[in-house]
Amino acid sequence: MTGPVKVLIVDDSRDLRDLLGIKVEMWGGYQVVGLAADGEEAVDLARTRQPDLVLLDLAMPKMDGLQALPLILEAAPGVRVVVLSGFDKGSMAERALAAGAHRYVEKGLSTRELGTVVAEVLASA
Repeated sequence: MTGPVKVLIVDDSRDLRDLLGIKVEMWGGYQVVGLAADGEEAVDLARTRQPDLVLLDLAMPKMDGLQALPLILEAAPGVRVVVLSGFDKGSMAERALAAGAHRYVEKGLSTRELGTVVAEVLASA
């Protein structure tokens, strides 16, 4: 991969989107190419911006993350998706991974730990 890793952040909380956007760019080597508030917007941005990585929430209005996930994978071939959810691991994690997510993490994870997860997911590409 040449240039910065292009990242799309998808969460219905504006504050969380903004905070994650700042933190992701502080990691160095990453460029936030879009911020989406729901699954429909995420699919559109994935199609037009062709991100390398999507940080995807599950619980959102209009179209949730589980509905959007396969559409995002189709819209941006080769994209890696990390589901970042408020739901505890368990059946929801299994559903997200079965739908094509590359990793499932809970929102309580520190941004440093999230950076490690992202690096691992990208390295496995």
